[in-house]
Amino acid sequence: MTTHTIAVLADSHGNGTAMRAVLEDAEKFNADEVWSLGDIAFGGPSSEDCYQMLSEVNTTQYLKGNWESAYNMFTSTKKINLDEPTHIYYAMLVAYDYDRFGPERDKQLHSLPMIGRKDIDGLTISLTHNLPTINRGHTLFPVEAQENFDDVVPDSDVDIAIYAHTHTPLWRYTSTEQMVLNPGSVGQSWFTRPKFLANRDASYLLLTLADGKVTDVDFRRVPFSWETEIQIAKDRHFPYVSIYKKLLETGNASTHNAEVLGKINDENDYRETVKAFLKRL
Repeated sequence: MTTHTIAVLADSHGNGTAMRAVLEDAEKFNADEVWSLGDIAFGGPSSEDCYQMLSEVNTTQYLKGNWESAYNMFTSTKKINLDEPTHIYYAMLVAYDYDRFGPERDKQLHSLPMIGRKDIDGLTISLTHNLPTINRGHTLFPVEAQENFDDVVPDSDVDIAIYAHTHTPLWRYTSTEQMVLNPGSVGQSWFTRPKFLANRDASYLLLTLADGKVTDVDFRRVPFSWETEIQIAKDRHFPYVSIYKKLLETGNASTHNAEVLGKINDENDYRETVKAFLKRL
């Protein structure tokens, strides 16, 4: 019997400490290849490190997440509402990573595909960040309607559809019993139930195939040191360290909290920093 093991991961959001822990775990299980389903960058201090680590293993698939899409749009159009705290927040994250990406990484982000497809020993697998044509939104959160999950599969030939984006591990089926999987999040695991959310370990998926069969679906949880990650953020002068620390500790994000973000923006004069960045683009 010939087995093939794939490490499927997504949503590291610049958390290099968690990414390193996940890839080391996958190596212990002799993963043959890695599939990256998007949102590798933005949100933490080590986006470039995350991409670099993926380049050093056998990563055979990269996809474009909603944050990479927004990065591409922002750096191309330079459009932003400077009176909106959440826009300033995102622009600061873009500016931070842009200054650490080289031209080749920037080119890679602008060329990422929306969908991947793999045919392995008779099994057809589709890969997306969210829906095949929309990589954002809440359509595929775990408790959403069955018809939403039917839409994640691009066609009837697909046996397994794997998506990311929600940060929550998932295993369910379409109405025609096509398998639907989600590996969860490397850097920012999410659950609505507080007892599950309290587990801040990294999430990813080990999928093992053999002779045209799915022989194992292993939802991995991997501990990492959030204290180390926060120290890296401080050492690298990452903006918004306080809310990043809260996110890693509790799982609760402040991405859309205009009051909190506005206060931090004002205290650090981030509006002017963004204006200067726009002139450099």
